Amino acid sequence: LGSSYMARKAAKQLMQRTGTQTEKTLEEHFFSAEQDEQNYNVMEEYSEDEEYPDLAAFLTEYYQIPEEECKETRYYYNYTDLNEDGTDEIVAVTIGDTTSDNRGDAALILRSGENGQFEVLGAFSQIHTPVMISEDMENDWHTIIFPIYGGGQESGFISAVYREETGYELDEESFVREEPKVSGDRILSDNLINDMDTDNYLTIAPRDTESQN
Repeated sequence: LGSSYMARKAAKQLMQRTGTQTEKTLEEHFFSAEQDEQNYNVMEEYSEDEEYPDLAAFLTEYYQIPEEECKETRYYYNYTDLNEDGTDEIVAVTIGDTTSDNRGDAALILRSGENGQFEVLGAFSQIHTPVMISEDMENDWHTIIFPIYGGGQESGFISAVYREETGYELDEESFVREEPKVSGDRILSDNLINDMDTDNYLTIAPRDTESQN
């Protein structure tokens, strides 16, 4: 009986020590995750709501959007300084029959010039919003992260990085299923479905043009 009692006591003490160690480990993981969350700072930014005729005209020409589609083709844009030179670039997403399919929409990274001229720094198709402008930089330009999904493709996130010779290009090896935990600005954060329901969006040709003609 004495031996049995001592064995049970030893087993109980072992379980208590194991339980305490497990709790300690869980606490350490929780604290670490909490610290990561505190260090993970993301600023949400909605699209500009002011019409930008020069940009709309450029998008029309760049994508060769038929005139009959212009009143139904939406565009969203934000300003962001991608290379920290004090001058904002433009990230523009165009949504319409010509620029979109079941995998997503078209996006351009633009540098604006004089007289409504734009330089294309990157062109992408089949992407979604919101777009993450990461604090991480490559070749002195911020990394851009796009959500991708739909059309039978694997859902996830893919990064675009800047190359001196070619501008922004997708890094196919950067694809991940879960959104990367990086700090930065999440731009074009508009709820596109809600915008349609509330009639709150810009179109390539203003929708009231038809009623004025």
